Amino acid sequence: MTDPDLAALDPSWDRLVFWLRVHAPVDYAALRSPATAEEIAGLETHLGFPLHPQLRALLERHNGAMRQPERDNFHAGAFLPLGHRLSDTEHIARRHQWLIDVGAELIAGDAPNEETLYGHAHQWVPFAYPTDGGIAFIDHRPGPTYGHVYEMGIGSGSLVATKWASSLSELFGSLVTSLHTGEPFLQFWPTPHELPSDHFCLTWEIGHRRKNGDIKSWPTPRPLDSPLRPATAIELGPLLGALTPVDPQGPRAGESR
Repeated sequence: MTDPDLAALDPSWDRLVFWLRVHAPVDYAALRSPATAEEIAGLETHLGFPLHPQLRALLERHNGAMRQPERDNFHAGAFLPLGHRLSDTEHIARRHQWLIDVGAELIAGDAPNEETLYGHAHQWVPFAYPTDGGIAFIDHRPGPTYGHVYEMGIGSGSLVATKWASSLSELFGSLVTSLHTGEPFLQFWPTPHELPSDHFCLTWEIGHRRKNGDIKSWPTPRPLDSPLRPATAIELGPLLGALTPVDPQGPRAGESR
């Protein structure tokens, strides 16, 4: 990857983060502190290959998003389409291990062919996840699909990967464009979701509808009264259908905003 390609992450990601900070502060507050150099190095040791530079750069900004930012709140921080939230380095490693142990054979079938996307699942790096099963991943196989972003709804029984973008920077740029124009990203429409706390977070509705309107139509956000405090025991259920155990996690040191 060239330096211009790497630098492309900054403006697209910064624009998305700025939008969240202004219009969905509860989503913005769910972003975690940067991953340390040791955490990133440990993830790369587990993977056995270097992270795509744009994924590394993303982790150096935020080590994922909180998994349950507040009690009775599973939405804040899940601001990517299909309710995906960014994974931290530990979660990326666990889900990659699942791909090696179980997923690769399940996805590729009886006759895996590494020339196809499904034949080299061990080179996928899952970077985000929804609460109902599935993965959003970046293809790390050297070649023309290196850095491409895909989504696969494993928990729903679907084993067909949908390409979201050719890079993380393209994905985030497309999402920001959708937020500003009101037009959909693929079949996903940006939509405010009201939480019990009266805050609004970003969700993406699926389907056909008339134009949503521009950014001015977004509800006026409420300022956060205090930093988000993740629950100490989180029961999200299996993260990959029935194949992954429940993953409780409490707050991390340095999580406060």
